[in-house]
Amino acid sequence: MNHTMNILLVDDHALFREGFKLMLQRCWTMPLHVVEAATAEIGLEAAAHTRFDVIFLDMGLPGLGGIEGLCAFRQAQPEAGLVVLSATEGTQAIRQALRYGAQGYIPKSADSATLREALQRILDGEIYEPPPAMPGGEGGEIEAILTPRQIEVLAELCAGRTNREIGAHLTMGDDTVRAHVTALLKRLGVRSRTEAALLAKRRGWF
Repeated sequence: MNHTMNILLVDDHALFREGFKLMLQRCWTMPLHVVEAATAEIGLEAAAHTRFDVIFLDMGLPGLGGIEGLCAFRQAQPEAGLVVLSATEGTQAIRQALRYGAQGYIPKSADSATLREALQRILDGEIYEPPPAMPGGEGGEIEAILTPRQIEVLAELCAGRTNREIGAHLTMGDDTVRAHVTALLKRLGVRSRTEAALLAKRRGWF
């Protein structure tokens, strides 16, 4: 029998909690038990009586919110995967949350694929942070993130070509192709060629 994963969702908007819970249930196959809390104080009370695998915490809560609330949850359940939910996607906010104990940072604009990836990484003991903020609307402008050559390589990855095929098509050596692939994966905040291609398609770049 699969282990039921205990999740604490702390957010002061009931509609968001309901939608987020549905997204969790759709993108994760493991049985989930989701406890909801509208304030940090209610969430901490739940954390005092139940061990949670993952805690999703809104940083904009009234009362005990922000970094103070984050630290309180980290102290209450040091073994839990503590994930910040926020409408803010700036690098400074992300770095600050991770510095004070968050294991992940998920923008509230994230889709189910991003949520699934983040949750898997966190359960694997890794840190999750979103790709660099991308200006220019919903999809973001690829030119603001990657160099022209990296964009060409990414297009080849999306077409399913190997490094050797990319090199032949773009007139580059194998080492140069590998360097471009490594660099663009880092810039996009993903770990594999497949994740890069999926991200590019989600954002409508190709």
